[in-house]
Amino acid sequence: SLGEPLVKTAVSRMSATIGSSGSGASGDQLASIMLELVPSEQRSVRNEALIAKWRELTPMPAGLENLSISSRQSGPPNRDLTVRLSGNNSESLKNAALSLQETLRAVSGVGDVADDLPYGREQLIYRLTPTGEALGLTTESLSRQLRAAFDGNLVQRVQVGQDELEVRVLLPRAERERLDVLERLNIRLASGEFVPLSTVVSWESRRGFEALRHAQGQLAVEVTADVDKALNNSRSILAELQKQALPELAQRYGIAYSLEGSSADQRETMQDMKTGLMIGLLLIYLILVWILSSWSWPLVVMTAIPLGLTGAIFGHWLLGIDLTLLSMFGLFGLAGIVVNNAIILVSLFSELHAKGLGLHEAFVEAATGRLRAVILTSLTTIGGLTPLMFESSLQAQFLIPMAASIVFGLAFSALLVLFFIPALLSILEGFKERFKPHQSAVEGT
Repeated sequence: SLGEPLVKTAVSRMSATIGSSGSGASGDQLASIMLELVPSEQRSVRNEALIAKWRELTPMPAGLENLSISSRQSGPPNRDLTVRLSGNNSESLKNAALSLQETLRAVSGVGDVADDLPYGREQLIYRLTPTGEALGLTTESLSRQLRAAFDGNLVQRVQVGQDELEVRVLLPRAERERLDVLERLNIRLASGEFVPLSTVVSWESRRGFEALRHAQGQLAVEVTADVDKALNNSRSILAELQKQALPELAQRYGIAYSLEGSSADQRETMQDMKTGLMIGLLLIYLILVWILSSWSWPLVVMTAIPLGLTGAIFGHWLLGIDLTLLSMFGLFGLAGIVVNNAIILVSLFSELHAKGLGLHEAFVEAATGRLRAVILTSLTTIGGLTPLMFESSLQAQFLIPMAASIVFGLAFSALLVLFFIPALLSILEGFKERFKPHQSAVEGT
């Protein structure tokens, strides 16, 4: 229905799910199908478009509780949105998780909402009645008889060729699946007599959980979802959740919440990058102080960095790319590149001013003299990275945000440096000229 062949192979599994790394869960109530698509370079349809069409054409039959369609992600196996709920009551956690899923499904661009606390199959919980205890039955002896009836007792092993077969005695399949047969099942007492199961036990039907997970000593459930980058972004969604939905859930169900997965990784990385940014700026400043032999001029030179940042942000907006961690890495490299252009300009100005040219003449001469050098050095870098921004291969997608930061930031700052740096230096030197006569007068007195 999308106009071109997309699927290379398809693998389906019953009673199991296929995880992103080949692992998965198992159970009679589970099933999965995995598609291998033709390489991205040989098709025009993106994964997101295929998934959206797949969801649109897939009906939700009665009895199907959860349908998840997602694509395999590179890097750490984290979903776009991961919220961990923790508390002491599994039922409260499950209800809170279901409520949060309803909230997420109502958000544009959010899909494949699920949690890792799925309901298991219906269970029958039995307890010995006073009559059963009076007849000498124990929970252990009763469990052995029920296990023998439904799982079987091993009575013989038969060698058939190179294979060894087990022979078990158990109830026929038709009887194992009927509740009325269970009620009439004869249970042997210690005296050798038999009584119906219904006379010695009471039971209730309950639907439990497949597995209970813990985090930091408490029961925990993680609600996960994927976000269509063309319609929304995870940062704004998480900000809205933290503003209203999550505090309301915490108050209503008595639970705690935290952001995990990609959000937690990004938060930790951003903290580390803040420290790295401060150290990097300090090193750039000290190097400029050594090169320019001034404490104030390096501050003016470093104003080229926010100029490049402005261009990088504009480039991401123009291309419709979200600012990611790779974009930030590109900004680190951009900071060093744009400072180089400013150094070229300021070094020539310093030489001309030292030779006796006035401030205005030295600035004009430096800007015109270094125009070709700044433009050419910028164009070579921009020309080398521009093809990468329009590459469609899967491997290139990770580098496009970094390339966009450098290309647009450098293009923006290359011309602005020729105007802003001379203007700021002129203002700085003007203040110095005004301060010198006052300083000399003070020293003379």
